Amino acid sequence: MRLGWLIVAMSFAGSGVGAQAAEIEFRHINDLFSASRMEDDLYTATIGFSGTVRGWTLDLDEYLFTDKTHGLRFDETHLTVARDLLKPDSKWGVRARGGVVRVGRGIHGQRLQNFIHTVLAQEKLRLPYVEGVRSSAFIRVNVARTVFTRTRTAVTSQLEVESAGFKRHARAALATEWDLGGSFELRAAGGVRWTDSNFAPLARWIDEIDPTVALGVAYKANFELTWTRNYFGTGDSHWHLTARLQFK
Repeated sequence: MRLGWLIVAMSFAGSGVGAQAAEIEFRHINDLFSASRMEDDLYTATIGFSGTVRGWTLDLDEYLFTDKTHGLRFDETHLTVARDLLKPDSKWGVRARGGVVRVGRGIHGQRLQNFIHTVLAQEKLRLPYVEGVRSSAFIRVNVARTVFTRTRTAVTSQLEVESAGFKRHARAALATEWDLGGSFELRAAGGVRWTDSNFAPLARWIDEIDPTVALGVAYKANFELTWTRNYFGTGDSHWHLTARLQFK
């Protein structure tokens, strides 16, 4: 099953070569060196792959959750499809994403975390996974509207609503982008996030309503590096690395 998910995701991405427009994306999030209050704990890392063909995007993401305080872990594995619902030249942007999420032992999980520990010469961490596996439908809607533009500056209001059965959240923020020249952009966003969960291993760590912050830099459409606070609703800090390849 795990191998099948990977094959589906990668074959979708590869099928875009030679089509009108296609993109492959790699994402990694980590709390190392991020000024997190509990470094290498809770949502410690994620890894994700996407393939986009003719406006449709297939995403495979896995979130690694480590609870050293209670001695357990779980992975959230997401397989979803996304698409923009409005034309690119509209002041409004609406993107819908839907699929399934599986909570339990995932594809990478503990092996990925301990691989990073090995690279950094840190002690390996081995914890038991939560008992049982739960799967549920996943849906997310992102709405954005440009509220201010100048030659090198754009300000956008953002709203995100997500439900995954065992957890749900809503986030409202104001984001700004500055064109620095040389294909570089500086990005910042601030807002508030509401988070809720009925999954006990996660619910005890949730900060229900808390501010969110993001600061980052982007190069063309190919590379992004961003620092965030409270991205997952647990109040922690993370680094986000995104790399993209486009094909015609």
